[in-house]
Amino acid sequence: MELNYTIRGADGMEYGPATLEQLSGWIREGRINRDSELKRSDMQHWSAAANFSELQPLLAPAVATPPPPLSSTPAATPGGDAATVARMKSGASWFYWIAGLSLINSIAAAMGGDFQFLFGLGVTQVLDQVGAQFGGGAKFIALGLNVGVAAIFILFGVFAHKRHQWAFIVGMALFGLDGLLMLVAQAWIGVAFHAFVLFCLFVGWKACRSLNSN
Repeated sequence: MELNYTIRGADGMEYGPATLEQLSGWIREGRINRDSELKRSDMQHWSAAANFSELQPLLAPAVATPPPPLSSTPAATPGGDAATVARMKSGASWFYWIAGLSLINSIAAAMGGDFQFLFGLGVTQVLDQVGAQFGGGAKFIALGLNVGVAAIFILFGVFAHKRHQWAFIVGMALFGLDGLLMLVAQAWIGVAFHAFVLFCLFVGWKACRSLNSN
């Protein structure tokens, strides 16, 4: 025989009998809660709905997912802090400037022009002077060598942008040695340019190291 239930409402009135299926529907509708008084057909006393094992799964409170904790810490920027990334890229870009300015000077020298930037690599200027002294094809040999030197610094820029610290370190070391040529030649504008660029590269390297350590 199927069991049925009688419900005592908040108004004190009794409702039923109701089947378990009907009771389940009333629970879902919110008409019956855990404290509602019920009496099953095989019982002589009233009891809270929460005490009936067959009703407990329906009366179990939904577990709410707690919201994430509030935090004053700003969300992390993909790839690292934006300002640090900008400093790293700015420093790495100086390798391109070194290569570009030096290459323009070498092309101008090979073509016999008098135009030349005051900034650039000292080693390429030495090669340009040697090529000019010998003349003829020597100028274009010097240009080819200077293209190779410029390509090396472009590679430093590529790898520095990819956060390779060695590119900054080796590039700074070679550029520092190049600055000694300017110092020996007492080309003070070139010396000042090298000192400024070395500082920018150092800032870029520090930013690169900070990003890689996170």
